[in-house]
Amino acid sequence: MTTVPMPASTATALDAGAIARLAEARGEPDWLRDLRVGWWRRAEELGWPTGQEEEWRRVSLADLPRDGDLLPDAEFRPYAPDTRLAEQGVIFTDLASAVREHPDLVRRHLGQGLPPASHAGLWARSLATWTGGTFLYVPPRVEIDGTLVARLTQARADATFLPHSLIVVDEGASVWLMEEFSSPDGAAGWFGGTTDIIAADGARVRYANLQLLGDGVWNLGAQRVAVGRNADVITLNTEVGSKVTKLGVDVQMSGIGGSSLLLGLTAAGDEQMIDINTVQDLAADHTTSDLLYLSALYDAAHAAFYGVTKVRPGTRQTSSYQECRNLLLSPSAGAEPIPVLEIEANDILRCGHGATAGAVDPIQLFYAQSRGLDPDAAERLIVRGFFEQVMGRISDEPIHSAMLAALAARIGHADPGDEVAA
Repeated sequence: MTTVPMPASTATALDAGAIARLAEARGEPDWLRDLRVGWWRRAEELGWPTGQEEEWRRVSLADLPRDGDLLPDAEFRPYAPDTRLAEQGVIFTDLASAVREHPDLVRRHLGQGLPPASHAGLWARSLATWTGGTFLYVPPRVEIDGTLVARLTQARADATFLPHSLIVVDEGASVWLMEEFSSPDGAAGWFGGTTDIIAADGARVRYANLQLLGDGVWNLGAQRVAVGRNADVITLNTEVGSKVTKLGVDVQMSGIGGSSLLLGLTAAGDEQMIDINTVQDLAADHTTSDLLYLSALYDAAHAAFYGVTKVRPGTRQTSSYQECRNLLLSPSAGAEPIPVLEIEANDILRCGHGATAGAVDPIQLFYAQSRGLDPDAAERLIVRGFFEQVMGRISDEPIHSAMLAALAARIGHADPGDEVAA
């Protein structure tokens, strides 16, 4: 990837004029400059969350490091096991390169959908100031073999970096994609990555996001998932790094017969704060949207989950469920799962929720130790089994392995002898 030089800027100094100069310095077309300026104006109009919003009551932005340099780019490493992508018309590159090489396609989709309401201001800032991110386009009825991987690595964490990824999977197409974001430990910074996933009619999308940001980073991210008619989408968000993570996920079920599954894993320690809010918006007949988020919390880590399921008026035969489970592995750890149902239709198949927060079951711990494991190894094995409730739903081996390897940094590895004894 070619990195385009950009003058040093600070997040606090940004305004509509600075955004226009950013686009000019990068040699971007007028339409993108205008789009950036428009999104910046929208960000100014929306302002910052006040903390009075229900989704933002548990995270204060008072200590957000907003005055770091705007990072001009980050290392982008794409990997595709299928060597026929270009022959099939697939475009898999960074967003800046896609703007230069495929402007009409990017213009058709970039910033065209409604952002998650709870993160609308942050979404606008990302679209106004992005200097990195993934672009993937899969043409109609193309089925990609293997898993695409996009790794975005910051050279420094003491900066502001607001990348935007655009994933467009056309009619009847199929893809597995994993994005991985990482940065060094030790410094305070602001990461504001956003992802827009568009699954057209009949598309099949499997998307995984692995967050390995440095231990001083504030991660304020958002995802929008638009599910078309008879499309099938699974998303998996795995949160391991960062000091604070505030992620908003908005799934828009606007196509008849569409289905979605939202999966999430969190392994947090020290004093990490992981706050997730989701919206499953069932706006079309015969749609299905389920959710399963699991957290394992050590030390003084805290996890909050605020999930809303909306069933729109007049919709028929919809089905939805949200489930949030939390393992508290320290007396100082805490969890706050809050499920919300907003049902405005009578003809539904299912709409429900489940939420728990508690310590490891002592019976499970006793049983594991009775098979020859010491207490620490027994706990690790139970946590691994707990996470398998989600990982068991991911059949893709590269994603499965990458997620478990990242989680192992928090939960540890069970020794080979432990697994044999179990």
